This record gives sequence, C-alpha cells and structure tokens, in this order.
Amino acid sequence: MVGQILGAGVWLDAAQANRNKAVAIAAGHNFFNQDPKILQFVMENPTDRVTYGDLRMIRAEFEELMQLSLAAGTIKRPIAYEQYVDESFAMAARPAVIPL
Repeated sequence: MVGQILGAGVWLDAAQANRNKAVAIAAGHNFFNQDPKILQFVMENPTDRVTYGDLRMIRAEFEELMQLSLAAGTIKRPIAYEQYVDESFAMAARPAVIPL
C-alpha cells in the first residue's frame, strides 16, 4: 500500500496533466463525489500545497506539531520523535508504477 501511495505521489508530482486527471477521477461518484473545481483549486493554490512524493515525517515539522498539540491541549505531554516515528518503514518504501 505504501508503494502505491508513493507511486501515486510521484505520478501526481510529475506533471500538471496528471493532477488534472486525478481530479477528474477523484471528483467522481465512486470516490469523493465533489465538484471538480474544488479539488482543482486545492491542487493548484498554491501548486505545492498537495505533494505526495515524500512520505517521511520531517523532525522539525513533527516538533512543531507536537508544540501545537500541547498548546491546544490535545496531548498532555510531549511524545519523543523516536517513540512516534519508525523511519525504517518510510526509508524502505519504493514507488510503484501507476499505469494511468
């Protein structure tokens, strides 16, 4: 599954035409059943808002989320990065080919 998600990310990031095709598929009744204009807006504003090619958790981003969670009261104490993240899983992932 991770290989498929990673492969989809590589495919999405490769060309705007791929993002357009993904919007057309995802907007359909079998998936999100949304107005394609909404999905297109999310994919393009800004263009780097939605990226999928790198599944790794970035330590600095994790630490920022940890502080926000503490401030919001959604967690009571900080969780160590090493306790939360197993980097070996993401590092071993390889993108699958997406034949669309």
